Amino acid sequence: MPNDLVTLKALAYEMKDILTDGRIDKIGMPSDDEVVLVVRSRGENHALYLSARADTPRVHFTKVRFQNAPTPPNFCMLLRKHILFGVVEDVKILNEDRLFEFTIVARNELNDATTFRLIIEIMGGASNIILLREDYKIIDAVKRVMNLESRVVFPGASYTYPPKSKASITDLEAVSAACASGEVKKVYGTLNGLSKESALELMARVNQMGVSAASNLVDDSYHSDLFEPVSQWDNKGKCVGFFAYPYLSRMDKGEYKKESTLSGAIDAFYKASGEALKKQRDTLKLNQKLKAITNKTERRIKDNEQTLLDTEKKERYRELGEILKCNIYRINKGMSIINCDDFYNTGLVEITLDPLISPQKNVEKYFKRYNKAKGAEAYAREELKRLLELQEYLKTIKVAVQNCSTEAEYQEINSELDSLKKLPVQVQKDSHKKNPKKPKKTPPLSLEIAGFKVYVGKNNLQNDEVTFGLASSNDTWLHTKTYHGSHGVILSKGKPVPPTVLERVAEIVAYYSEGREDTKVEVDYTERKNVKKLGKIGLVTYTNYKTIIVAPKKEA
Repeated sequence: MPNDLVTLKALAYEMKDILTDGRIDKIGMPSDDEVVLVVRSRGENHALYLSARADTPRVHFTKVRFQNAPTPPNFCMLLRKHILFGVVEDVKILNEDRLFEFTIVARNELNDATTFRLIIEIMGGASNIILLREDYKIIDAVKRVMNLESRVVFPGASYTYPPKSKASITDLEAVSAACASGEVKKVYGTLNGLSKESALELMARVNQMGVSAASNLVDDSYHSDLFEPVSQWDNKGKCVGFFAYPYLSRMDKGEYKKESTLSGAIDAFYKASGEALKKQRDTLKLNQKLKAITNKTERRIKDNEQTLLDTEKKERYRELGEILKCNIYRINKGMSIINCDDFYNTGLVEITLDPLISPQKNVEKYFKRYNKAKGAEAYAREELKRLLELQEYLKTIKVAVQNCSTEAEYQEINSELDSLKKLPVQVQKDSHKKNPKKPKKTPPLSLEIAGFKVYVGKNNLQNDEVTFGLASSNDTWLHTKTYHGSHGVILSKGKPVPPTVLERVAEIVAYYSEGREDTKVEVDYTERKNVKKLGKIGLVTYTNYKTIIVAPKKEA
């Protein structure tokens, strides 16, 4: 996947041929660091995707439909103000580096033709999208940078290139010395803008055609006879890269598939890997939110457990109060200690007094301590019970995040987590509100196995629907014995369930649980009528069950 200077140079030439004199008809931003420009050129619409994401910075045409953010970011409004309906005049690479520049001529408020420059810096975590005036004064950027130790990217400042310390690909002496070392790290560490894949290719081509010819090929593959955009697929059907031409050094990595354009090859790769990348990002967000709630819950559990330890001596406060009450005639104002017979224990007891208050107030003070500790204990026990239930519930959500496969399921769990941000006590207080916002339900996994209809939930809402919405009292219900995870039901309609069907459903239920990575998992099964709800949605208890041991296995 060489998203490097070699590929970007060829891509710039290709885009120049396609976009020159094209008009920008639409501008959208799916997120704060992604821009989509719809350019009308040569009778066709081209969706130009620009990304400054740290993990996937890139530029290419795309056929993927991106949904714009509900509220357009400020940078999106800025682009619409300045370059919407503008005409693309030029596309090029700047400074022999991974800097993509689009020159756009648009009309201002006075209908005067004004030139703008849209630059995309493809630099990993430092990637950026910057709008400039014709004289390279910055109008604004997706990521503003105000750092005395680096270059400034800020409205009004002059645009400067990112620092570059490596040799150019056209420096034949540097190319020769780097390739002669035989070390790929030396090659991409010495020459500017090369990925590991292109460095290996340069070494292979130097051996095949010499330093000068290899340097020319890598520097400008678009105008070479070898230019032929391809995507590469491994033997598992996974897209593993895109290239301006079939790389000699990667012939053993998979099958090359010809693409009509280099941009099409790039889009094919990211379309294939985009779902996995998005799932990774969405999972990370949900897990971060889940971790914050889990940590807060665990802290409250410890606080309440400490409160219970502190209130264990509450009965002693009552006893001391009773002892003082019986000896109140011996207490004089100003006394700080009194020794009394302890009729709850054998011997004397020394009781501390407050010399600034009356004897009666000293007696009342101990009874107040008792009542306060008694109330704190009752509150702590009640809240601890709710917190421990919440802790178990959060464990089920952790499994649900692992089971997510669609955008709707991610949104469902996100809404579920948002509803848990408050403490259990506060949630209980807010439960009386009219029409509380509920997440939209997503359908559970639906299968048919040997003529039996089967449902498997992948999160708490789906589990509740499977168990108490879709199953009848005599249907077979399944759940892993020692792991949090999915509820499964087999709609048997009074018919006996064959062992093969029971085992297959148990395998699927085990797969959608915490025990997914284990080789053997115990799965309990019983009639649905033996399953009862607990406090929170998705939490249940069940009786009269049997157990089957299976290996977790995903549905076909």
